[in-house]
Amino acid sequence: MNTPQADSSPEFLPPIRQKGIDHRRSGLAFLDQLPRYAGIDEVSRPGLPVDECARMVARLAALKRGCVSIYSSRMPDTPEWELKAALARWMWEDATHFKALEDRLTELRSNKFEVGKVLSYQLGDLLTEVLHSPGSLELCTGLLDVIGPALIRALEWYVAETQPLVDFPTVRILKTILAEERERQVLGQRFLDAFASVPGGGQVRAEWRAHFEQFLHHAGGVLGRDPVPSADRRPVPRAVERYQVTHEFARDKRFTAAIPKRLPEKLGGDEKLRQMMWVRSQEMCAAETVAVILAEWDDLPSEAVVDLARHCWDETRHSLMGQAALEQEGIALPDLESWVGFGIHALAESPQKALAHLSLAIEAGTMAHPGGKRGEWEFCRDVARHPLMTTFQDFDWSDEVTHVKYGRKWLIEHHFKGNREAARKMADDSVRERVAFYARYGTRDWMAGPKEGEGAAKEAQSGY
Repeated sequence: MNTPQADSSPEFLPPIRQKGIDHRRSGLAFLDQLPRYAGIDEVSRPGLPVDECARMVARLAALKRGCVSIYSSRMPDTPEWELKAALARWMWEDATHFKALEDRLTELRSNKFEVGKVLSYQLGDLLTEVLHSPGSLELCTGLLDVIGPALIRALEWYVAETQPLVDFPTVRILKTILAEERERQVLGQRFLDAFASVPGGGQVRAEWRAHFEQFLHHAGGVLGRDPVPSADRRPVPRAVERYQVTHEFARDKRFTAAIPKRLPEKLGGDEKLRQMMWVRSQEMCAAETVAVILAEWDDLPSEAVVDLARHCWDETRHSLMGQAALEQEGIALPDLESWVGFGIHALAESPQKALAHLSLAIEAGTMAHPGGKRGEWEFCRDVARHPLMTTFQDFDWSDEVTHVKYGRKWLIEHHFKGNREAARKMADDSVRERVAFYARYGTRDWMAGPKEGEGAAKEAQSGY
């Protein structure tokens, strides 16, 4: 006798159906009190069509990408230490915003090439004018008096008008951006108020705000929704030539800028520990170098833009770590020489060679143990017993591991198409060029190798 085999006919399907009941009479009235639509309100609002959403997301992504270019280009020649650090932070924030918006754009039946079209005209003219700002007050006016408030208004409008259920992925991205933009505006106004407090500063701020607003109006606003003035009213650019990114990093007049890099002779207290603090504080040079790499490397994928912006912000934070540690010791950073020469030799040939020098020649070398980044952390924990520097070196070590990965990803895998030997040769060449650079100043650089009695100094300078 043959046994019937299970098939897809109804008599062989499991009994999974459930009959609806009067839930209120069954004591289940609480079900009517549960939040509906996953907590999303106004689900009956028609909202905006996909192509309109995609057009606006492309403009938002373009604005963020353009701001990353401004930050990376202007950070090295910004003399004010505090603004320099803020630009690095905003660079990384905007890079992550840009990448999230670009990814969302491809989900809205569009493509990332629309971002480039927006930057070629429309918002591109505004961003070019801000890039060419003659000073920090004018730069902050463009970024924080004009672009920032206009962007917040645009984000608020989009969130209020789009269909909140079907366009929830965009809404979530924009709410994250909104939170950071609002926080940035509070900090940014403090910068603006300080810069505008100098004689004539208020007038400069007002004039440049009006100038930038003309370009914003001509672009139809951030989202392109505003009426565009007629062509004969096109604003006149003040930028007459292409902005050139500097390899000579700026410091304000509080600092004594120095080349070559030399450890301060007398720091007092635990001198090795304080030397380590000072070395951390000088990593601003590395941050500025990464900013230039990002500004000058033309064919970087969007993911690389995010990684290098993060690398720049990490190096900036490392510098601020050193500053904070020195201040805890009662030492003001401007009282010590500030090293500004890293970019001059590292960036002499190409952004790729600069990254090879930084990530493969230096940062990868600090992974060795004993010594290296782990050794610095162990010294702060076990020998100096300094809680703040122990935490700082712990995170510095973690960041450096990540930076080595960036170098391998974007140099070996992307630029050299997997050719490790070519990348290593570039890194080795960069070391020889660095040693020769220092020799011109009559100084033996630590990367030339230790001489007798130089071991402690080399360990203290490990990294940069």
